[in-house]
Amino acid sequence: MARAFYKEDGEAIPAVKYVVGQPVGYTLVSDTNELRDLYIMQYRQRETDGKDWLEQFRADLMMDIISTTYTPTEVFLLEQHLKSLTENIIAGNWLTAQSISTSLPLSGIYDQTMKDEMQLHIDTYVTNNY
Repeated sequence: MARAFYKEDGEAIPAVKYVVGQPVGYTLVSDTNELRDLYIMQYRQRETDGKDWLEQFRADLMMDIISTTYTPTEVFLLEQHLKSLTENIIAGNWLTAQSISTSLPLSGIYDQTMKDEMQLHIDTYVTNNY
């Protein structure tokens, strides 16, 4: 069963939940315009979450350069290798990013450990937000 939007019954400003299964005291949102607006708000949040993730990832890479774990060239090559993946994450396209991440080959410092950590983060985000 997929998640759906539900609106709180009998409230002037109803709460909205995006969950699997109808909560008690809530009605399924079925109005097309209202659903579109809710999905727009949801994708705005997904974009914000993606940008936050990328800032943390880049900061970690900078610290790795400073600590001489990686060279600037290695990080540059990593950023190029992950370009499609990171573009989709910062655009809020986490499902697309999940698919890209699954099939992205290892290269340079993008080793199995880094791939597994990124995949886990993306999978967890998708599980919690889709």
